[in-house]
Amino acid sequence: MGKSVEKYDLPRINQQSCQKITLECREIIEETSMKVPVEDYEAQSKLNHEQAQAFKTILHRVDSGTTRLFFVYGPGAIGKTFLYRALLANVRSRGMIALATATTSVAAAILPGDRIAHSKFDIPLQINDTTMTKMPKQSGAAKLIRQAKLIIWDEAPMAKRQTIETVDRI
Repeated sequence: MGKSVEKYDLPRINQQSCQKITLECREIIEETSMKVPVEDYEAQSKLNHEQAQAFKTILHRVDSGTTRLFFVYGPGAIGKTFLYRALLANVRSRGMIALATATTSVAAAILPGDRIAHSKFDIPLQINDTTMTKMPKQSGAAKLIRQAKLIIWDEAPMAKRQTIETVDRI
């Protein structure tokens, strides 16, 4: 008792960093400090015409701040993941939050983040029309989702309607 921290050879605490950590949650700090792979950022210049149109349209909505839902539809191996990676790289490189998830683990494995929707959004496996996510509304993960400027959900049409509605209630 009666001892002070100053008597010990400990590093000084940076007050600005401490305030930032207090104001922002761990999930947001991790997401905004994520490194964007160079090849994903360079993908923007390699998009074909259809991909470039979708890229431009989606980014226009991200930049304008208007909520919009887009479905990128097509058979396998036409470049949807390539487009997703370019979108994620663009948004993240500008310091905004962009989340990637998928309905199946196979699709999630090829997206940055590698998380299926049930895991990312803490959705119970057994759902109905009134199901709520198990994620507390004031949790860091919920704040992260609300602050996201872009959420890419690969294979969303394969998810149950109630799954998507549950995420909408976060």
